[in-house]
Amino acid sequence: MAASLLTCAKVAVRFGGVVALDGVDFAVEAGSITGCIGPNGAGKTTLFNAITGMVDTAGGDILLDSHSLARLPAHRRAGLGVVRTFQNLEIFPNMTVLENVLVGCHRRLPQHFFDALLRTPRFFATEREARRLAMEALEFVELATDVHTSAGELSFGEQRALELARALAAAPRLLLLDEPAAGLNMQETKALGALIKRIRTERGVTIALVEHDMELVMDVCDVISVLQFGKLLARGTPRQIQQDPRVLAAYLGEDDEEEDARIEESAS
Repeated sequence: MAASLLTCAKVAVRFGGVVALDGVDFAVEAGSITGCIGPNGAGKTTLFNAITGMVDTAGGDILLDSHSLARLPAHRRAGLGVVRTFQNLEIFPNMTVLENVLVGCHRRLPQHFFDALLRTPRFFATEREARRLAMEALEFVELATDVHTSAGELSFGEQRALELARALAAAPRLLLLDEPAAGLNMQETKALGALIKRIRTERGVTIALVEHDMELVMDVCDVISVLQFGKLLARGTPRQIQQDPRVLAAYLGEDDEEEDARIEESAS
């Protein structure tokens, strides 16, 4: 078994009197694709927000390679390679495809103020390297021919791919995908699943994703954690999760035969 790249130990998050996460344990093994599922309001996105430093934790710890992230601001966590996407697209529609991805290169290639001000040779060398990295990411997601296209002109599926290219340009060690299939049709979701697998196998990136599309989750994930009411309900392989009566009762609903059939069919 591979060592955990990310370990969330008894993580708690509270918003006033509301307990969003109640002592959640969540681990992502290095080199894996780990899913996080659960009903609406279970705390899935809050967990990702806690990992990336977008919300404060009220207890527990978050470890990256056994080093605590708990006291680090969001930009420091990103600097360590914890990169995420969001359920709602966060692209710049009026910028070109290339310009959107260049934004992701800033973590890897920080510019010095005086180099930018004086336009030194180092400034231009950094700009060339940023363009090379951006083009490499765009080629990976098959958008290299659209570099000068306005991002707002892309199809929704292409915009999702663009968001992934920008994330890859930041050289993530851990890539957190928050409902990456939201808004995609069946064909686009299938292509997304193939792309997620390639990111892991060809780029060596460890991935965790929150997702409601059960077919996608069962297809791409090695391990799945299930949250309910801010607590960890179950963790196991896709097959184990499909057969766990607690998951069928809490996530799919005891009387929802159509949903039961759908999750079982997704593994066949």
